[in-house]
Amino acid sequence: MDFSKLAVRLETVATKGRTIYYSDLVAEFGLPPLDGAWTSHPLSAAFDRLDREDAEANRPFRTSVVIAKDLNRPGDGFFKSLFELKHVSAKSENQKMEVFAREFQAASQYPWGET
Repeated sequence: MDFSKLAVRLETVATKGRTIYYSDLVAEFGLPPLDGAWTSHPLSAAFDRLDREDAEANRPFRTSVVIAKDLNRPGDGFFKSLFELKHVSAKSENQKMEVFAREFQAASQYPWGET
């Protein structure tokens, strides 16, 4: 998988104030289907790298634009990364939706490509 293309794709989605499904990224990048084993999926390592880069640069997470169809929000790995890298905790579903909304809004308003 081309990491830089993935990064630009998520930045483009964020700039438009939109979300994209995990399954759409899988299809777009020709990745193996999501089968529940997230930690072994290629997107998992790529998202970890993106989140670490964003945290180090004090940027919103680009991965906030990627959501699961069944949840209408990012998966639990997103919240684990937020806690680990930004010390933001979200345990209940309401907290997860609030934290996701804030991070998504910040990513949508961030000047991607201008920095």
